[in-house]
Amino acid sequence: MTRWSTLLLDEASLTEMPDLPFDHVLHHADLVAAERPKPQKLYERWEKQQWSAQAIDLERDRIAWDNELPTATRDALAESIATFITGEYTGLDLLGPILTGAPEEVDHLYLGTQIADETRHTQLMLRFGEELLGLDRDPRRMLVQAWELLTPSHRELSIIEAEIVRDLQAHPSDYRRWLRAVTHFHLITEGVLALVGQRAILNELHDTSMLPGVKAGFTAMCRDESRHVSYGLHALRQGVQEGYGDEIREIVELTAPIALRIDIDSDTVEDRSDGLTMTDLSVHSLRRQLNLIGIEREFTEHVIDRSLKPAAAESS
Repeated sequence: MTRWSTLLLDEASLTEMPDLPFDHVLHHADLVAAERPKPQKLYERWEKQQWSAQAIDLERDRIAWDNELPTATRDALAESIATFITGEYTGLDLLGPILTGAPEEVDHLYLGTQIADETRHTQLMLRFGEELLGLDRDPRRMLVQAWELLTPSHRELSIIEAEIVRDLQAHPSDYRRWLRAVTHFHLITEGVLALVGQRAILNELHDTSMLPGVKAGFTAMCRDESRHVSYGLHALRQGVQEGYGDEIREIVELTAPIALRIDIDSDTVEDRSDGLTMTDLSVHSLRRQLNLIGIEREFTEHVIDRSLKPAAAESS
């Protein structure tokens, strides 16, 4: 890297990623989404932004994990990584029907790159699970172990996502069902849960030199996620413009309340340095993305209010 840029992450190598300014990584996906890139442009970005899950050195991470990390930090990171072990594998498992049902050739070509990303992310999470968390090295057994570490809300959303994608798989040419699947997969799972979860992990680590491999891996995943989320926003914005907003609203109203309460389910929530909770960040992300695809503010605020009312009642 020769100079700072608002899109510094675009060209950073894995070795440079742990030292990138945290604020830049935090806002990268928002900057990319604001450009409203089309699928072909996202494909071109993907070709330039390749990295290797196997190239990340975890030796320093293993030493810090076993001997240096405070117990509370290690427990919180372990819970977060477990969600990504199951989440990335689920993404790989369920993206196929979305690729098959893509409405245009340019969508099909872009989604092929995302399957490659999900494969790489899964491979990295399996390494984290084995080498840091000490889970079984066999992927099937590790996935069962990671599933047991998930909050009830994470499990519920995973089951709903599988049902929505299974419905699409049975009707691969149904555009309405395709938009429903993209809403859950790209907007809720990736745009709210994954992006916020990745940022939370990097926030936890940005003031420390420990876990450089974890920092590099999740920073690289954030960059990939910026493409995934931007594609979802493009597809859903087009769906709204073509008169399919009700399909999108239906899935948001079903799944957003669960997604926005995941932080409350967790037993390892830690205070952030900026005073924001995961729920705060998730609400911001949901509000911003629904605005970008053209969903009216009244609906967005209705969903957010309905999502947070139980939490308010419990705390009163």
